[in-house]
Amino acid sequence: MTQKTTRIGLIGYGQIGAVVHQMIEADPHSGMEVVFIHDTLPARLDSLPQHLALRDLGDFASRKPDLVVEMAHPDVTRQWGAAILEQTNYMFISVTALADQGMEEKLLEITHRCGTRVYIPHGGVVGMDALRENREVWEEVHVVMKKNPKNVDCARAGVDPDSITKETVLYDGPTRGICPIFPRNVNTHASIAYAGIGFDRTHSIMIVNPAWDQATVSIHAKGPGVDLRVERVESITGVTGASTPASIFNSVQMIGSTGPGIHLR
Repeated sequence: MTQKTTRIGLIGYGQIGAVVHQMIEADPHSGMEVVFIHDTLPARLDSLPQHLALRDLGDFASRKPDLVVEMAHPDVTRQWGAAILEQTNYMFISVTALADQGMEEKLLEITHRCGTRVYIPHGGVVGMDALRENREVWEEVHVVMKKNPKNVDCARAGVDPDSITKETVLYDGPTRGICPIFPRNVNTHASIAYAGIGFDRTHSIMIVNPAWDQATVSIHAKGPGVDLRVERVESITGVTGASTPASIFNSVQMIGSTGPGIHLR
């Protein structure tokens, strides 16, 4: 049987994108081929082979990708999500873009019209399957994120991380509200909301403390006869948890891998 190769385009070549690229290239039998890499910071592309570096994202269709993966910022989906989906399938890790209901509806309309698909990776969410499978059962879902303030992009919140000297609650309310305030930090919250009971019914809390050197995400979902509690604690660099790059690669692999072997989906 002839193996089909999945042509993949990567948007974002920072901490996550570079590792995902390396992981794809490390397995020549995966059936995946990276056909372009784009980043809004052109210098990040300087070390790449010329045939991979895509300076103008408007030229993405010329590379004929089967899947485009965003690993940069929700603004990519706002600016390019529609154009990408009109041509091919799209996976974005900046799930906070879906907190904009108009954007969600627009992307859905294009997938139905063009026959393309949107994929949301599980990222740092442990228990995504349980949340999705029981979404009609949950009466409440709570997400608590704890980080050092220096690991939170507070620019849109108007908060100086260096001014925080003790444990502080930066947000307590519906998940839809936290996404535009901390768009680079709460993709986990957005994924949980989308998998479960939605952005308006899911409850998000963001707590910071300069004494913490790890990131914690706790999920608590309750329904009749069901009580789900999951907590993940990990080291963090910048705004990215230690497990995130491998998790994103795993999602890309589940979508794009056509190689032989036994595969857990």
